Amino acid sequence: MLIEVRQPYVDVSAHDLSLTLGAPAARALETLELTIAGFEIELRLLGFSHQALIDGGAVLSEMVACVPGVAGSLPHRRTDGAYDFRARVERLEPEAYVARARDVLARTAAGAHSLAGVFAAAPDAGDPALPAFTALTARPLTDATGIAWTTWHGYPQTGEIVVTTSSLNTRRVA
Repeated sequence: MLIEVRQPYVDVSAHDLSLTLGAPAARALETLELTIAGFEIELRLLGFSHQALIDGGAVLSEMVACVPGVAGSLPHRRTDGAYDFRARVERLEPEAYVARARDVLARTAAGAHSLAGVFAAAPDAGDPALPAFTALTARPLTDATGIAWTTWHGYPQTGEIVVTTSSLNTRRVA
């Protein structure tokens, strides 16, 4: 599912993102509720951030967001028992950013387990052809032992795309 977010994105960047586990459900612009590999997952588009709630947040709540007043602290990797999180930042030239953004948005728009939002440009955003976006997609783990989700946060003003991959594996031992 691809939606147009009518509110302009705020002045944010990849280095402002933080990972928060255990946060209550935040106000969402759009949600997608799915059942995958025996888990209820809710993918939540929170403006320029996301939240994934597994079994209503009772099993896991993951939020990647720019939190006002909090310095960015997005780890490259965090493993916590059955949960695994990884993040990377892709730094791209404008043409490469547009191509990557179009690819991500096309794949998420076509995916049954996907949600993406494209934001209205901020007045000082520069080139309107460079979309600001957040996209999420979920899938079962290939060995059917859990669930995984991937997110993309696109920052056209810096040419950055933050990619996160997360999983909850029922075979992994704490």
